[in-house]
Amino acid sequence: MNQTEEIKQKIDIVDLISSYLTLKKAGKNYKGPCPFHNEKDPSFMVSPDKQIWYCFGCNQGGDIFTFIEKIEGVDFVGALNMLADRAGVILDKKSYEQKGTKNKYLEIIDLANKFFSYILNKSKIGKEAKKYLVEKRKINEETISEFSLGYAPDSQTSLRDFLLKKGYKENDLLKIGLVSKNYQGKCVDKFRGRIVFPIKNVSGKVVGFGGRIFKENQNPKFEPPKYLNSPQSDIYDKSSSLYGLYEAKSDLREKDLVVVVEGYLDVLSSHQVGIKNVVASLGTALTQGQIRVLSRYTKNIAFAFDQDEAGKIALKRAMEMTKYEDINVKAVVIKNAKDPDELIQKNPKEWEGATAKPLSIMEFYYNSLISDYSPEKNIDNKKTFSSKIVPAIANIADSIERAHWIKKMASDLDINEKYIIDAVSKAKTPSSFYKKEEESDGENKVKISPEFIILISVILYPQKAKDLFGKIKEEDLSEEKAKNLYKILFKLYNNKDFSEKIDPKIIKKELNKEEAEYFDLLFFLTEDFFQNLEEKDIFSDIDNLVDKVISQKKEEEKRRIEKEIGSADKTKDKEKIKKLLKELQDLI
Repeated sequence: MNQTEEIKQKIDIVDLISSYLTLKKAGKNYKGPCPFHNEKDPSFMVSPDKQIWYCFGCNQGGDIFTFIEKIEGVDFVGALNMLADRAGVILDKKSYEQKGTKNKYLEIIDLANKFFSYILNKSKIGKEAKKYLVEKRKINEETISEFSLGYAPDSQTSLRDFLLKKGYKENDLLKIGLVSKNYQGKCVDKFRGRIVFPIKNVSGKVVGFGGRIFKENQNPKFEPPKYLNSPQSDIYDKSSSLYGLYEAKSDLREKDLVVVVEGYLDVLSSHQVGIKNVVASLGTALTQGQIRVLSRYTKNIAFAFDQDEAGKIALKRAMEMTKYEDINVKAVVIKNAKDPDELIQKNPKEWEGATAKPLSIMEFYYNSLISDYSPEKNIDNKKTFSSKIVPAIANIADSIERAHWIKKMASDLDINEKYIIDAVSKAKTPSSFYKKEEESDGENKVKISPEFIILISVILYPQKAKDLFGKIKEEDLSEEKAKNLYKILFKLYNNKDFSEKIDPKIIKKELNKEEAEYFDLLFFLTEDFFQNLEEKDIFSDIDNLVDKVISQKKEEEKRRIEKEIGSADKTKDKEKIKKLLKELQDLI
């Protein structure tokens, strides 16, 4: 028997696939939602007798090896090594060159994780960080061990030197974001002086890190980012990864609910008090990819974002992103605390109660608006309340749920239901920053102006700022609101170091009320536009959009000049014609 067959005999396909998505018995087989395409009715089948899987929706299938190849994004050699580890089979050839590139990267990341963990738990260098976690943040030893927390020394090349001595190449460390080049071109550790939170894939393999500063900043001239995350790589897809998912998987299925929080410490504190169906979105912008991953385990997703401006923005984005998915969106209400971690430290029972009975997201949003605007008081309040809630009702896909909120709104505002129905039917998504385009199949699709994608990319990818501002000038833009945003960004570019991301809140302070209200949506749409792309492809897309905007500007100028030449020709103004022809020649 060869080793491939030995692995197949030791791993049951139902057990393997159940660790990635929820399967239900269907006669002799098992059935579940396909993890490889969006579908409302499960068409993914697993046969325990034949030890194979097949999806009747996307016509793909295979054995345990093909499943791991597809879902983990590895080649056969990588799948072989992952499944050998799971089965406890020692393969004959173990050199990392024979494991495949992705498996080599996983090995390097795992060794880095062990390095960070040793520094935190066994070295004098990590004592201060350990004290901070245990005494200030109340994270116990068991949780530190379960989540493999570590500490990155505050030195230039500690990790780099350690991994190079183990025989790995500097170029590989660059590709997975463990080191980066400084202004002198030297490779230095990316994570320095930070508590390190390993980010695991659904198999429990570490694929990236989040690093958090815990010491007071001693440099008044430079404020480092509070959090630093691994970049997109061959093994780490930021758009589909969630912190704590590996540790939470069984609880998500058992409770048929996932609670999405913002921070690493929110997850740790919650797990520590026994509420384990909690994951973090690795930032405020939850992606469609993350939603699809979560929906493999449960269709009930509750958001418990921080009660600050960023958290409110995140909640709005969550509503936008989930309205097209076949899931039930809910909200966990946090009272008397700014985030879950703070609430847990004050009253863990209150957090337990909040997560056990989340509100539907529409109920949460509706109640919030009622509280904010008190529409029962006067007609102006009614109008303001209606302007906020009507678009949300119009976006509800289910007609029965939409009818429920129409009826409730009519009752609360003491208005005839037919007027609410009319307002909902006429509701359109605001278009200050984007346009709607009628598709050939008759469906409306949001289309973002290329000008705004370029401008938001300056915020998302500050390393492109110099290049973009060198190519595009304010006069190259055709939309007034885009020109206004350009001025704000250009001013920041000249007065602020763009080596770190610009906080969107700084931009919003410079916008008028209408622009600020929809800037959040523009930001989300631009992030979604670049979702699942590698950085080199993102930069290529940005460059193409820049070329498109400049080309359009040239075409407009050509048409203007040609029109003026026609007018000058009628009046026989030779000097003007000569001047215009020179302008035309310069354009070409």
